Amino acid sequence: MRENVRQRSGTSESAGGVCSGLAIAVAVAALCAGLLIGSSVAASSSVPPIPGGGQAVDEGSVVVTDPNGAPLAGGNGATLYSLDLPEGASCPGDSASQNWFVQGFMIPAGDDPGAIRYGVIGPEGSQFPLYAFDSRPYAHQVTRVSATPDGPGIIPDLPALTFGVFAPGAIPPGAYRIGVACTYYRQTARYWDTEISIEADPSDAVTGIRFRVPEAPEGAVIAGTGGGVSPWFVLAGALGIAAVAALFWSARRARPTSPHPTSTYDPQQPEALS
Repeated sequence: MRENVRQRSGTSESAGGVCSGLAIAVAVAALCAGLLIGSSVAASSSVPPIPGGGQAVDEGSVVVTDPNGAPLAGGNGATLYSLDLPEGASCPGDSASQNWFVQGFMIPAGDDPGAIRYGVIGPEGSQFPLYAFDSRPYAHQVTRVSATPDGPGIIPDLPALTFGVFAPGAIPPGAYRIGVACTYYRQTARYWDTEISIEADPSDAVTGIRFRVPEAPEGAVIAGTGGGVSPWFVLAGALGIAAVAALFWSARRARPTSPHPTSTYDPQQPEALS
């Protein structure tokens, strides 16, 4: 009986020790979490000011283009497009040593591009990030390395972009500003943009929208119409080339073997026609 009591007592002591250990571990974890949260809040409240200070500067316009650089006047949810910046567009510093980064944005026309709050993948809420053709967000992109220690960081050419990432109904129809910004610790210092109109299009199976560019330059086309190149045309061309290649390969395999295996080919003489 005493042995049983002693065993239960020992078990209770062990359990008490485990509980005490867990309590200490939880307390330590909570303390660490508190320190991390505190340091995070302190870090967020002490974001370095933009070098030189001042308001965000509107540096001009971008041109909406197709991936080859031809200006677009519009397209649909499946259209690949890009944004062409003015020659030499740059951030005040580079990404490698000065913490400047490049952001893409599409915001309601009445919003201020200089006041955008950038999250992990770009603007949030009723403001939208831009997405590359491979579905990666065009956000926190690096500049080219500056040629001098404190020189500007040139913004590289943008990749092909797409609206195809958005589900139907995700982008409300309306007028928007679409563009590119230079940020320092996610604070906007410079931006380039243009107006774009998003319209509902039930016939578009990808996103249910089409877009138009009111300020498109003269000669710009709507993708897939008129002077534009339809993706279906490109696909049909590729399939045609593949079919011809397959027929050619089949014909070569079907040719009889030459009865003269010892004959040689002279590159200086024209090839005999069979």
